[in-house]
Amino acid sequence: MTGNAATWAEFEQADGELAQLIMARLGSHRHAIMATLKADGSPRTSGMEAPIRSGHLWLAMGPESRKAADLGRDPRFSLHSAPDDEQLPDGDARIDGMAQPADTAQQAEFVAGHRYPIDDPSTMALFVAMITRVVLVRVSGDSLLIDSWTPATGRDTHRIQ
Repeated sequence: MTGNAATWAEFEQADGELAQLIMARLGSHRHAIMATLKADGSPRTSGMEAPIRSGHLWLAMGPESRKAADLGRDPRFSLHSAPDDEQLPDGDARIDGMAQPADTAQQAEFVAGHRYPIDDPSTMALFVAMITRVVLVRVSGDSLLIDSWTPATGRDTHRIQ
């Protein structure tokens, strides 16, 4: 972990149980919702795939997309899973972080493991997520169970009646 941010692998090593729950939530749908900041500072939300593999949470998008431009200006993002059920039995997940442009080796790793062929990697903007906070909110009986994790403090769990 570097200061206040962690790779997916570092998060998984620090709290494997929570990492598995978050991965299950993000993996339950093909798309998640990512929030970025527009040039004027207002939020922009976009649907996108956000695969987790090879120790990274990957953020891939078109190089001319507005979200790529947003991340180029300000690397902060928030990624939210799609809820499956209004009762939230499995919860919903959020990952906050900083998008770091992938280097050449990371780009090759992403392309090699992607679910469909990418002939020309220049047709995408690829970022590696550096995680600053993870939150999982679930309904547990009559309570709301909130698990959060940061690289600096680890896991914190709250139950709200």
